[in-house]
Amino acid sequence: MKKILTPTDFSPVADNATKYAIEIAAAFKSKLFLYHVYHMKKSDYDLNFSNDKQPFRKKVKLDMKKTMEKFKEIITQKKLTVKTKVYQGNIFSLFGRTVKKDGIELIVMGSKGASGMTKVIYGSVAANALEKSKIPLLVVPPKFTFKPLRHIVLAIGHKDVSREILSPLQKLVTEYGAKVTILTINRDPKNDTKREEDINLDTAEITYREVPLSKSINHSISKFIKDEGDIDLLCMVRRQKSFIESIYKKSITKSQVYNNKVPLLILPE
Repeated sequence: MKKILTPTDFSPVADNATKYAIEIAAAFKSKLFLYHVYHMKKSDYDLNFSNDKQPFRKKVKLDMKKTMEKFKEIITQKKLTVKTKVYQGNIFSLFGRTVKKDGIELIVMGSKGASGMTKVIYGSVAANALEKSKIPLLVVPPKFTFKPLRHIVLAIGHKDVSREILSPLQKLVTEYGAKVTILTINRDPKNDTKREEDINLDTAEITYREVPLSKSINHSISKFIKDEGDIDLLCMVRRQKSFIESIYKKSITKSQVYNNKVPLLILPE
């Protein structure tokens, strides 16, 4: 993970995700990309100024400068290389063309969670990141403070997962010496569906756990994390869906983003 991208909207949630990204980047000696993509509405355009001197554009550039000032000391201390960029465009392209062009290997972004209209507004960005991103996405909950990864939960079904898909998780496990709990949710308690010990992770300690389905798969995962109390990271695999499945089946990974209390690493299949 030599190149890490953190999208920012200059909010406290984004700043918190940036702090987390800085720690990960320092551990892997990665280059950090701090990008802001903006959209100018008609009401933002001031006819008294030329296109290249618009006050709105100046403001977002100043916001980026202020953000860099906030993190200047820790960036210098950890000897990080940070590239900033502010440009007008479609936020959704950030997770597609921009990621590919810059060779990004991991996206770290904040999650606002919540419900109602806030969830709808944030959901348009989060959903695109989850569905369009071809690289791992690490979502950091509001106010979550970074701590070294000592215990990681990989919540997974009974389908096989290749070593290649789990490669980003393997890198984190190796870097931090984390133990891993493989978690499966048993939808039918009448059947013994315990997963065989077949996950390919080179780690000192792997534990297999199975819990019964409660209200939903997401609720079962969240309850497990809360009950365990020492989880530093949850990892899930985003499965590829057919067109019909994408219409009728609810995304478990997408739903987990809104209510997760620990950082969530989503690996694309």
